[in-house]
Parts: sequence; structure tokens; C-alpha cells
Amino acid sequence: MHGVVCDAADSGQVEALAARLDRLDVLVNAAGGLPGVTSGDGSPLGALLAQWHASLAQNLLTAVLTTASVQEKLTSGSSVISIGSIGAERRGGSYGAAEAALGAWNASLSADLAPKGVTCNVISAGYIAGTNFFQGRLSDERHRALVEETHNKRPGTVDDIAETAHFLASPGARHITGQTLHVNGGAFTTR
Repeated sequence: MHGVVCDAADSGQVEALAARLDRLDVLVNAAGGLPGVTSGDGSPLGALLAQWHASLAQNLLTAVLTTASVQEKLTSGSSVISIGSIGAERRGGSYGAAEAALGAWNASLSADLAPKGVTCNVISAGYIAGTNFFQGRLSDERHRALVEETHNKRPGTVDDIAETAHFLASPGARHITGQTLHVNGGAFTTR
């Protein structure tokens, strides 16, 4: 077993990744985040369009392109796991819409790949401390508010997400597919 790092926003790297692999047991689509400031053509609508393009490219299309490039290398028992966000459930603007689209795409992908024995799921992460998601702009007040909205009164950790991915790739999760699993300490709940 070995990991391969790939900038999924670079089509050349995505193609090179696919060429290196004979078969793939687990694919974790973990690209994404808040896009940087975009100016577009300088007009307000141009800036808005650039922002939406960046959010969709960074949070949805990276997963779509990477998965498509290696799809034929997935075999029975393989897992595709995409890291999403609680932003899909909240007032997330272009970012939230892109994350919601990731869940919709995952459901479609699952329907396509499940007959081959491949599971496809999204881990929808809540606030995860120790990452650069907020790009150094997370105030102490915002941190406290994010922790306070959880049921367990703690921020998530990278290990929380890694352990969930490990489970989804395990034999114990072979009948879980097409799902979005919310890993957020209860900050967003489903029934």
C-alpha cells in the first residue's frame, strides 16, 4: 500500500496519477477549501462569476476529475471517499453550493459504481481544528462559537476524519454507499 499526492486542480497531474496506477483500493478526494480572492474581469458580476468558478473547481471538479481518471482502476471492494463540509448545510454561498453538489454527485457515482462492488461516500466535516481552512482568519470568538454549537463541546480533529475514512474503506462498511456522513460533533444533525 502506498499513497500518492496529486494536485487535483492540475489536469496533467491527474493524468499522471492515473497512469501510475494498476488498480486502486481506496481513493480519498481531499482537495477543497475556501477559494482565494478572485477579481474576474473587474466588474462585480465578473468577480462573482470567478468566485463561483473557483469554488466549483476547488471543491467539486477536483473530485470529479480525479475519480473519472482512475475509475477503471477501481475493483470490487474499492472505496471512493470524498471529504465534504458542513458548509453544504449552511449559508455557504458558492462554497456551500459546491459542497452540496459534491453530495449529489456522490449519490450518482454510487449508483454507477455499486454494481462493480465499489462504495462511494462523502465525509461532511464540521469545524476541524489544526487545519488551514480559515487561512489564519479564525478569531478566538469564532472558534468558541463553533465549539459551542457541537453537542460534545470540542472541535473536530484530523484524526476524527481519518478514522471515519478508515472505517468507510473497511470490510465493515461494504453496505454503506451513496451516503453523506456528518462528522461534526452534533453541530448539524440528521434524522
